[in-house]
This record gives sequence, C-alpha cells and structure tokens, in this order.
Amino acid sequence: MKIMKKIISVLIISMFFVPASLAKNSVDVEIFNALNEKVKEMKISYEDAEKIENGDLSVLGIKHDFGFSNYIISVGGGKVFIPFSRERCFFRLLLRPILFHYTKGITITKFGANYLWKGKSIDDYGLMLGNQFGVMLGFIGLHIKIAWKLREDTHIFVGSSILFAGYDRIG
Repeated sequence: MKIMKKIISVLIISMFFVPASLAKNSVDVEIFNALNEKVKEMKISYEDAEKIENGDLSVLGIKHDFGFSNYIISVGGGKVFIPFSRERCFFRLLLRPILFHYTKGITITKFGANYLWKGKSIDDYGLMLGNQFGVMLGFIGLHIKIAWKLREDTHIFVGSSILFAGYDRIG
C-alpha cells in the first residue's frame, strides 16, 4: 500500500511538472506583416526565442538585407520616361526618377533595402515578365535605348538604384 501511495504521489507531481517543462522547451510564434496580417505561425525552442529577443531573426527564416541599392537587369520593349532627359544612352548616376512601362520584357532585381514589389520573388530576387511597370530613383549604371520606327523602342538597364518599385501586370 505504501508503494502504491508513492507511485500515485509521483504521478500527481509529474502531472504538474511535465507541462511546465514542455512549455519551457517550445514557444508559439506568430509573424505578422506591416498590414497586420498573419503570415506564419510556428513553434520554436526556448533557446531560439531568446535569440529572437536579442535581435537574431534568422531562426524564423527572416532576413534583414542592409544593402543600400537594388541591383537591376531590365530589357524590354515599351516606353521609358526620364524627366528633362533627351539622351539615348548613358552610363552615370541619375538622381531623377525613371519610369518605365514595358508591354513585353523581363526585369530581374536583387533586392536591397528600399523596394516595393508586386511581381514574382524568389528569396532576395525579383522577376517580372511581360507587361510591367517600374520606377527607379537614384539609378547608377548603363541605359541603352534602341529606337525603332515600326515598333516600340527597346530599353536596356543594367545597374542599381537607391529605390525601386515594380508592378507585374500579369503576376
């Protein structure tokens, strides 16, 4: 009978300590975006939660990219508007905004710190195909304009920009 009481008391005590030990080993984490929409929900260990409190978000799969510029390669047929510029080609820093609308084209970018993107993205890279809009501010690099008489002009951008906004009409 004494052994049975000891077993029951150990079971009762373990019922109180097991949930406490489980709570210390895992934590529920919810990730929200800037519009207060829940993006992800996951369980992580208590040690990883302490890393997050210290500012290390790599545990959640979130990366901070402290790069200043967005690297861009863009080729397309359509219209490009650069205020107060009549140049066909240039290789320099241009602080004025560059607005482009391609009816067909491709734009590949490596995201830096400042971008708005409504196209396809894979990790830190963005891709727009076909009909697309874009704005670049603070572009440094090469721009080539190939003018055609019977079709839309072809534009090539290779370089980087301080701020980049892209919108893929198809994606």
